[in-house]
Amino acid sequence: MTELRKSTPQQPLLQEEVLRFVKENPDEVFEVAKIKIPVKQTKARHQQWVNTVTIARDGRRIKETSQTVPEGYGVDTRVCVDGSLDQYAKKPARVKSDYTFDDGRSFDELDIGETAQAHTKKQEIRQAFVAPFDLWLKATWGQVQFVARGGIVTISNGEAIGNNNPCDMVVWTSHGAGREVLTKPARVIRYDLEQQGIPICRGAEKFLKTAAREDMKNPYISKWNDFRLWMKEELEVLNKRMRLFLCHKSLRKCPSGKRCVRVSEARKQR
Repeated sequence: MTELRKSTPQQPLLQEEVLRFVKENPDEVFEVAKIKIPVKQTKARHQQWVNTVTIARDGRRIKETSQTVPEGYGVDTRVCVDGSLDQYAKKPARVKSDYTFDDGRSFDELDIGETAQAHTKKQEIRQAFVAPFDLWLKATWGQVQFVARGGIVTISNGEAIGNNNPCDMVVWTSHGAGREVLTKPARVIRYDLEQQGIPICRGAEKFLKTAAREDMKNPYISKWNDFRLWMKEELEVLNKRMRLFLCHKSLRKCPSGKRCVRVSEARKQR
């Protein structure tokens, strides 16, 4: 079992280290699926500079990465569910495979510097694991990515990518996909999975626990909505305990259990 070493901007995690960690620690890993969201796609001008500045789960505004983009590359600009603006640079081949343009054109038909409305394609499945602490990752394009605690690192086509604001990803399993994106509060994501009966693997459980701790620090998350959801869950648990208690009392009066069955049936008829 390989542990993820602590990293610094000067000594970031290398791609091969992350890929080895994923391979040797399957219990730390869960799967995510990309969903379709609207974006603006720009064909970059000569040596355009792109800063990816986003909101960490704990509310910190962070500089995830910076890079000089060659002319002809794609620059994806999106507004995340928390209202933050996110930008990513993409190779032309990735733009063609990952995006659909709303006006029916292809990326090749865009002029240099032109921006067009597009949508991401959905149901790309990736492996992922939660960042258990702040970490720095050497990206395949040569820059160092910062991934805050509670963010995730995903694996796509053998490439490890930091995602502080995965606003277009949901938990995916062979039993189905979540409906809540991974930037939502952890309690909301967990409740959605439980309501659908989707089992939560150990990797997803670790993500939810780490994310929940970071959510408590985030001043932008509505604690009222979180409180209402918590109250709803508590009432459901209380109702279940009450039903079990009443059933248990009936069983004590009638060891055969017949009365308990009759009481349950009578409740259903009401």
